[in-house]
Amino acid sequence: MNKKCFTVILFAAAIACNTEPKSTPQTTATDSLINSAGGIADSVYEHGAKLITENDCLTCHKINEKSFGPSYNEISSRYPFSEGATENLAHSIMHGSKGLWGTNAMTPHSNLRYEDAKAMARYILSLKHTSTTHPNTK
Repeated sequence: MNKKCFTVILFAAAIACNTEPKSTPQTTATDSLINSAGGIADSVYEHGAKLITENDCLTCHKINEKSFGPSYNEISSRYPFSEGATENLAHSIMHGSKGLWGTNAMTPHSNLRYEDAKAMARYILSLKHTSTTHPNTK
């Protein structure tokens, strides 16, 4: 075998044996949650989306479809984006609820801080409203 042919074979073998993983963008549950429901959440609501993914919320709730509990879009469509609705949803997140969406009860999440529960509620309420129709609060 001549030197040129041997070099080509070595080059082909090196390419075929390359075991380095290909670089692919990693997406997280937070990315998926923020980028669903027809758009990207305002940055002020990303903290609430992150909290939702860090807790067990996605076990019973989905963005666009009813699961064990109502979808976040259903919740957003039912309530106005207001401080009162935010506080009521935060209370339901922390203390649970029953009878608001059928017979299934929502599990209390008493481990959450009130401000975190409000951030989660704001994110949920932001899904069907534009930034011009709701307060830009943290």
